[in-house]
Amino acid sequence: MEEVKVDILIVGAGPAGLSAALEASRNELNILVVEKNSRFGMKPCGEAVSKATIEDLGLAPNKRIVRNEIHRAIIYAPNLKDYVEVREYGAGYIINKEELLKELAYLSGKNGVHIWVQSPVIDFKWNGKFVEEVIVLRRGEHVKIKPKVVIACDGFSSMFSWRLFDHRGFELIPTIQYIYRNVEVDDEHAVKFYVGNKIAPKGYLWFFPRGGDEVGVGIGTRGAPAKPYLEEFIRKRKEIFSRAVEVGYGASAVPVGGQIERRVKGNLMICGDAAGQVIPLTGGGIHSCGIAGKIAGRIASEAVINNEVNEKFLRRYEEEYDKYWGVRISQSLKALRAIERLNDEELNILAGLLTGEDIINLANGINISKVAKKLMKHPIIATKLALRLL
Repeated sequence: MEEVKVDILIVGAGPAGLSAALEASRNELNILVVEKNSRFGMKPCGEAVSKATIEDLGLAPNKRIVRNEIHRAIIYAPNLKDYVEVREYGAGYIINKEELLKELAYLSGKNGVHIWVQSPVIDFKWNGKFVEEVIVLRRGEHVKIKPKVVIACDGFSSMFSWRLFDHRGFELIPTIQYIYRNVEVDDEHAVKFYVGNKIAPKGYLWFFPRGGDEVGVGIGTRGAPAKPYLEEFIRKRKEIFSRAVEVGYGASAVPVGGQIERRVKGNLMICGDAAGQVIPLTGGGIHSCGIAGKIAGRIASEAVINNEVNEKFLRRYEEEYDKYWGVRISQSLKALRAIERLNDEELNILAGLLTGEDIINLANGINISKVAKKLMKHPIIATKLALRLL
């Protein structure tokens, strides 16, 4: 069996893994990224991101990455009459995730990172203190990788995460999305969200214009099958979809239960979906996972350079990430747990009380106590929602 020694092995070439690679590559180390799939971005995704996401990942919003620019977001209440419009805070992009990942890979490669696609991890050896070796299937042959540090960004089903870390509270929800062309789009620069137990039980449905007459329409639910609700939504809107042509479909699971408590053990660091680093109320993870990867890549490279590859040093990644993003994830989870208790009539009331800024804060786990104090003025919402946010 061929044996390869590397400074840093990164498992998974998603936003977390490739962000880790790019950040670590700034220090001229021997870095290898292994990706199980034959190409990047195969996990289905709504592909809506804030403008800050592109900037924070160190990229420019070029025509390859950006499908469509978004100027506003509209969130519809269950009655479909009341809604909240988000303008300033709702600006962003619908991206081509595959192209975004290719750009991260290209920049990493320019810095000397090696990337192997269609190279799944078959097994790894944990000696009780650290990962000694990782076995990868590379073009039909087993290759033994001997890493100093492993950054596992291999998704919600991560072999490393599930074998070695506590997953109490870890929760997955099903999501599906159809891609249609020849759709009647009234505003191609507005994304739309629909909530309600008859539309998307304990979740939401999205309508994302991808440019011209192409849209992504998808759904995430909890405790109910997603597909029937999405297909009913489409069927009831013949004025929009009557001439639509289905050109794509994807389904996946998204972790919305918050982060796993520990994400470092020995020389192993866990990032991205594998660590539950998704914003629970929105299910969005490109930004939060990418930042986790950047921090992990930097800390891992510093550990190798300073000959400090040990759990205590690598835990700096957890500490730095949790100061801001960890708080956002936990606060968004608190908001999710509170909002999912509301019935449709209460959600209709809530739509009349919130501003666009309130929506953004709740969804992203920012200043939720400020929103809660505002909602305390309404007797029903105060008892069922506001008190749970404080």
